[in-house]
Amino acid sequence: MPDTSPDILRAAEMLLAVRHGAGPRAGRGAAAPADEAAAWAIQREVLRRMGGRIGGWKCATPEGKPPSAALLNAAGLRSSPTHWQVAPGGRIGIETEVAFRLGRDLKPRGTPWTREEVVEAIAACFPAIEMVASRYADMNAVPLLTNIADNIAHGGLVCGAEVPDWRSRDLNDLTVRQSAGGVVQVEKRGSNPAGDPLLSLTRLANHLHAFGLHLEAGQVVTTGSWTGLLFVEGGQRVVGGFEGLGEVVVDL
Repeated sequence: MPDTSPDILRAAEMLLAVRHGAGPRAGRGAAAPADEAAAWAIQREVLRRMGGRIGGWKCATPEGKPPSAALLNAAGLRSSPTHWQVAPGGRIGIETEVAFRLGRDLKPRGTPWTREEVVEAIAACFPAIEMVASRYADMNAVPLLTNIADNIAHGGLVCGAEVPDWRSRDLNDLTVRQSAGGVVQVEKRGSNPAGDPLLSLTRLANHLHAFGLHLEAGQVVTTGSWTGLLFVEGGQRVVGGFEGLGEVVVDL
């Protein structure tokens, strides 16, 4: 059953008010969850009130560090190329990432899912751009659980074309490139800062079970920024992608 305790409902109301134009919060306020279960309950209550459904997940769960994950509203998933509305004179955060689409469910069972089993469950891999829009004036000034309650500042996800031969590629060694308005912001070769994106996906698959959730067929999982969080003003074309995996195009 959904958690509808007063603290969960107050937190959801505050975050929804910001989404509806109240302006970002200066501090954690009523949305400071007591634990991770409460953070997930706030996410789910916000999604319920928005009339949305879970279309996927974002995760950055490196080994030895606290998990950082959030659900994605299916309404915020788009295919590249696309347009994204930015408030006049405003800006939005941009992150280029590697994402996957599940081909089958990964439900709870007696033993954890292994990396190999999770890889077998993947139906597709593609580049993605996450649109980042925190409900806080400074997302770095609030604790991790507060950010998780706010879907880790998720604003939406733009998905590129599926890569047919992704299994033959080394996803730990890619060249990423991101530009805005024709100016290159990032171009470098390396790996996902959270580690192997497939291990991050595997940790997410097992971590969700503690909160009554699981990965489902058709859902998208994006596995963390390769470019860092860069803010871009409206009126520009953003292009992000990876050598060998293709590009994602968003007109702001």
